[in-house]
Amino acid sequence: MGFSLIAMDGGSPPRSGNTQIRIVVLDVNDNSPVFLQELYVAHILENAPEGSIILSVVATDLDEGPNGDISYQFSQAVSESDSAFLIDPVSGEIKLTKPLDFETAENHELNVQATDGGGLSAICKVLVEVVDVNDNAPELVVSTFSSLLPENALPGTVVALFAVRDRDSGANGKISCALEDQLSFSLRPAYKNYYELVTVSELDREETAQYILSVTAADAGSPPLTTTQTFTVDISDMNDNAPVFNQTSYTILWTMSK
Repeated sequence: MGFSLIAMDGGSPPRSGNTQIRIVVLDVNDNSPVFLQELYVAHILENAPEGSIILSVVATDLDEGPNGDISYQFSQAVSESDSAFLIDPVSGEIKLTKPLDFETAENHELNVQATDGGGLSAICKVLVEVVDVNDNAPELVVSTFSSLLPENALPGTVVALFAVRDRDSGANGKISCALEDQLSFSLRPAYKNYYELVTVSELDREETAQYILSVTAADAGSPPLTTTQTFTVDISDMNDNAPVFNQTSYTILWTMSK
């Protein structure tokens, strides 16, 4: 900003002189930083490697010089998740410092503070939503199991009761169970996530004295993960067979000597 100052005397003719006056307005730190967004939301896969960039926060300041220079840092976080994240103090870029785990925490909430050179600051929130990946195989937990079964057990006899579970979510945690080719046994849902391994036909120890049954639990992830549990069932003998002669009749030739 500038203007001219003219001085004039009272002579005849009058004489005058002029000078240029320039006013320099010095900046004071009267503007706080302002974030472009009050809330930033990021989605990141739980198997994202260390050093992955999540997002960048941006704040502006109308002041000039040092009063307008902004630095970024984490303020007190809502959760104890700061150690998994690092923010660049100049660019506002947030990176991972270690892998995340969806099963431990599905989201992380961070508070980011922008501070100018004069000490004024502003805060925004960053919500990091962790996206589940299929990194957990199904678990098969046996509640009861009868390893010895009489051969006269009725069809529908329960051999084993077990539960299946998967720590993943959505399709990654949806489980189906299958029994490998077997005519004498089958699987049937019990309740909630429980299954029963049952007999479906009469058993015959004299024909088969031991069964090795394999149950496979598979999730619906891509690719699917599986777990196989083996049940060894011995068949105990019952007295269900009468003695049988090799022949229905026998002929004995007897010669009497004198």
